[in-house]
Amino acid sequence: MCVQFPTELGGELLSGGLLMDRRIVVILALLTLIVGMTAVLASAHENMPDVIIIDKAQAKKASVTLPHEQHGEEFGCQACHHIETADVEPESCFNCHGKDPDIPDPSVSSAKDNPFHIRCKGCHKEKAQGPTKCGECHKS
Repeated sequence: MCVQFPTELGGELLSGGLLMDRRIVVILALLTLIVGMTAVLASAHENMPDVIIIDKAQAKKASVTLPHEQHGEEFGCQACHHIETADVEPESCFNCHGKDPDIPDPSVSSAKDNPFHIRCKGCHKEKAQGPTKCGECHKS
């Protein structure tokens, strides 16, 4: 049995004489896009480290162990990394911070000017979850 959609509803003639509603074509195109983006995101997550140790400021404080994969899955890469879209693989923070004099260096910044304190602690306060005191992140 062959289902035909009337042309008055936006159907179009396909090879073999089957009429297909344009809405179905749009839905199929969107599904294809979603599957493609899911594959891109999955491949980006394959390279994501489970944990990152931030130890560039050890002269002042103990290192910080960041549950990187957990943060990435819960909040997305853009929440922390300066990227526009999730399909761009983010660089290490220290590819810029600590190398470019116009970008704050966390290893020499005061606590209130430290880019990690601003981004991480600010997010933790905003969401009312996560550590906000020095010893809760900087553990010996």
